[in-house]
Amino acid sequence: MYRKIWKKCHESVCQLSFYSAEGIKLLSMTGFKAYGNFLVTDNYINKIYKATNVVLRFVESDGFTEKVSVKMSMNEFKKRIIKDVDNKSAGFVAVNINLDELKDIPSLKLSKKATEIGQPIALLGYQLEQDNLAIKTGILSSFFKQKNGLKHLQINSSIKQGNSGSPLVNAETGEVIGIIGYKLASITQSHKRMKLIINKNLAILKKSQGIFNVEEIDPVQVLIANQNQIKHITNEIYKAATMTTGFALDISYVHNLFEDFTDAEVSQSSMEFQIGV
Repeated sequence: MYRKIWKKCHESVCQLSFYSAEGIKLLSMTGFKAYGNFLVTDNYINKIYKATNVVLRFVESDGFTEKVSVKMSMNEFKKRIIKDVDNKSAGFVAVNINLDELKDIPSLKLSKKATEIGQPIALLGYQLEQDNLAIKTGILSSFFKQKNGLKHLQINSSIKQGNSGSPLVNAETGEVIGIIGYKLASITQSHKRMKLIINKNLAILKKSQGIFNVEEIDPVQVLIANQNQIKHITNEIYKAATMTTGFALDISYVHNLFEDFTDAEVSQSSMEFQIGV
């Protein structure tokens, strides 16, 4: 069953790698092609501020050999993001990738059928800084809603950073039923709180720099260095942490976005025809 899922889906799954102006890879995520010319992924990309370029990469059936890749600036990439029409699809973004290089990449089919607890699932994605695509398996464990009212799926498959944006696939049909969202995990919220505490400590300490010295050593600078070390270690632990429980946004919100997007395109085309544009 899972070999069929791999053969059916791997070509459509994309690695998104974000680079600084110096060519340093800042982070990687996963996405997948859907609706013909669109890339669907986690909306965390809206919070990547230091990247100047992004590389979209698809692989062969061995999960590693590059099939095709496209590099573009972050400015161009963000211009291709479809604006959320109904404000209900928070948690993912859709990017127009209507490019000649990617025209032969197949799209995954998005499920419109109801799913049930106990349903066998698979997710295909990249993790950490690794460049190989991998498949993970499990079952649909439960459903729940966030405070914003959006429906999510809980699975018993392990999740690592980089898996965000991965397609969650019904293992029996090969259709996408959800989008993995790494930031939904409780450890992400804890990491945010830890960073907030450290940043507040740093802000307080920086105001006290140079006020007094002990044997020509500024103890405040020592404390600042210590806080920065803790911050670095915290980030490294967070990056390497494994979530034994994964969470995904229900795919119905993607359907809603594209239905509204298509309606908007049709209305715009009709208007242009009527006024002779």
